[in-house]
Amino acid sequence: MLLPDGTNELMWQLNRQSLEVLGVWGNAGHRAGEWEGIHSIATDSKGNIYTSETYHGRRLQKFVYKGIGQVPREQGVVWPKK
Repeated sequence: MLLPDGTNELMWQLNRQSLEVLGVWGNAGHRAGEWEGIHSIATDSKGNIYTSETYHGRRLQKFVYKGIGQVPREQGVVWPKK
């Protein structure tokens, strides 16, 4: 299960049964994978994730499902900050 955290600008991935944290990703900002007031999430039948923002962000982001594999517990944003 995915849970948007608008206070910390993170996306939490939790085990639905135990609520154990499986992963966390994102940062505050205006680039891809960053949020300014993350508010809602949705998924489609292909496993893609859509997020929407409030406040200054006011945008929709799509994260394309690329398959299942090993990922670090805390991913953050995958490119360096300026």
